[in-house]
Amino acid sequence: IFLQSAGGKSSVALFLNNQRFPVLPALVQVRFKQSRRPHEKLPIPEDKSNVIIGKVKKVTYTPTPGVSDKQYPILMKWNKPQRIQTVNPSISGDIGGLEYFGEVDLSQPPVELAGAPSLEKLDEVASEILSLEFARSADVMNKLKQTVGDSVKRHPLDKSSLEYKITILTLRIRNFQRMLVECYPYKNQSLKHDLTFKIALRRSYLERLREQDYKKYEWLLERLNIFYKPVPHYDHNEISRKASIERLTDIWCDELKKHRLDGLRRKLESEQPHFLRSKAEKLRFIMNEEKELGLEQTVTEAEIEECLKRAEQVEKRNAAKADEMAENFLVYEEEKEEEQQVFIR
Repeated sequence: IFLQSAGGKSSVALFLNNQRFPVLPALVQVRFKQSRRPHEKLPIPEDKSNVIIGKVKKVTYTPTPGVSDKQYPILMKWNKPQRIQTVNPSISGDIGGLEYFGEVDLSQPPVELAGAPSLEKLDEVASEILSLEFARSADVMNKLKQTVGDSVKRHPLDKSSLEYKITILTLRIRNFQRMLVECYPYKNQSLKHDLTFKIALRRSYLERLREQDYKKYEWLLERLNIFYKPVPHYDHNEISRKASIERLTDIWCDELKKHRLDGLRRKLESEQPHFLRSKAEKLRFIMNEEKELGLEQTVTEAEIEECLKRAEQVEKRNAAKADEMAENFLVYEEEKEEEQQVFIR
C-alpha cells in the first residue's frame, strides 16, 4: 500500500506485482444537513383530525396611511375569498380515508413473499421478522392494494380495466392525503403536485366509466366511498378587489333603501290606529252637530264603527308583524349610536 500526496490531495494506491491498482480514498468529507433550529421549528398540534390540507393561507390586509381619508370613503370591507385546492378531500370526493377499507393484517408476509414454500419452514421469530409488522409502509400499501384490487377485478389477471385503475388510484390518493396531514404544519409541494395529477387522472377514468357502464360506475362509487362531482365548464372570471367592492356597494345601497322604506312603512302603520280613532271622533262630532242643527245627515253610525273596527284590526296586524320583524341583510348593518360619556367636574 502506498500513500501519495499531490496538490494537497491524498490518494491511496495498491501495488501488486509492480501493477498499480487505484483504491477509493479512505476518508471522504461529507456535509450533513443541519436540523432546524429551535426558533425555526413550527408548533406541531397534538390532534391532527381537524387539519385541512390544500387550504391557501388567508391573506391579511394591511391598511395604508391616508387611504381612509378620501372624499368618498369606502363603506365596504372586502376580504379576498379563500380558495380550497383540489387535493382537499371535500373537493376530490374521497370520504373516509384509508380507514374505510379496514386495517391490514400485519402478521401476513409481503406481497413478494406471499405463497413462498420456504416460509413454512421458518420458525416463529423469523416469520415475524419477515412479516408486514417489520416491513416498510410501501409494503403495507401494496398488500392493501392487492386486497382491495382483487375485489373489483374482472378476472384474476385483470390490471387494465377502468375499475381496477380507479381503485389503485383511489388508494394512492388517500395515502398521499394522509401523508400530507402527518407532515403538517410542514408542506410537501412535490407530493401535492403528484396528488393533483392523480385526482385529475381518476376523474377522467370515472367519466369514461360513466359513459361505458353506468351501473358499474355507481357500484364502484359505493364500493370505494367516492363522491363524484364533475368539474363544471364555465368561463373563468378573475376575482378583483375593485369589481367586488363595486358589486358590494350596489348591494349595500339596495339594502339601505329597503331598510329605510320598511322603517317608513312600519312607522306609518303604527300611526294608523291613532289616525282612525281620531277620524272616528271627528265623524261623531260632525254627526252630532248635524242632528242639533237639523241638517241632512252626511255621516252615519256605521261609518264610525267601521273606523273603530279597522283600528283594532291594524293594531292586531302590527302586533303580529312585530314578532316576525327580523331583517336579514347580506352587507348592510344598521349603525348603532354610541353612548356619549360626559364628564362633569
